[in-house]
Amino acid sequence: MKENILEFYVNKFCCLNSIDGLDLSFIPPIARRRMSSLDKLTLFLLNETYTDNIQYIVFSSQFGQIDRLLKIISQYQECKEVSPNTFSGSVHNYSVSSFLLNRRISVPYTSVAAGEESLLMGLLSSVISNYNNVLFCYADVNNGECNSLAINLTKKTLPESAKYNLKQENNSVKQDTFKNFVNLFSGKLTSIKTPAFTVERVMQ
Repeated sequence: MKENILEFYVNKFCCLNSIDGLDLSFIPPIARRRMSSLDKLTLFLLNETYTDNIQYIVFSSQFGQIDRLLKIISQYQECKEVSPNTFSGSVHNYSVSSFLLNRRISVPYTSVAAGEESLLMGLLSSVISNYNNVLFCYADVNNGECNSLAINLTKKTLPESAKYNLKQENNSVKQDTFKNFVNLFSGKLTSIKTPAFTVERVMQ
């Protein structure tokens, strides 16, 4: 590993911009009925990209469970009380914890909220973690717009994995949109620049 360059390998990649037609049959019906759009996106992506070698999960979201939070505010303003079920489902890490409970998986995880840079900081947290096998998931639902992706990444190469370099640097050119990340990890772009780092695919 060169100075200021972190190497990682992508083994599985999945992205979604809609909850329509998702196969959520792996979740019990009673649980599905209580799920928010963010829950559905997150659990589907995690289920698609999770493998038994995963040691750590990083979840990031800018808006989190904003629909439930707004519902809580309305409930309190109108009734001066809040539903315990709605409150428990409003925390930022609810989706990923639901996935782990549903699949009966016991691995450590962290939840990242960094405003407009939540996607960037979530990816960076995954790459710099002390774990070799990491599952990173980013999901947001705001005003009906859905953006979500999940990356199964390792610090060591695996058969058919794609190699990437993350170079920590300050860039004046800002290319940190969700679409650019999707294009990078689906092979349509070879590199993207963000205010904090550059990520490039290494042709092997």
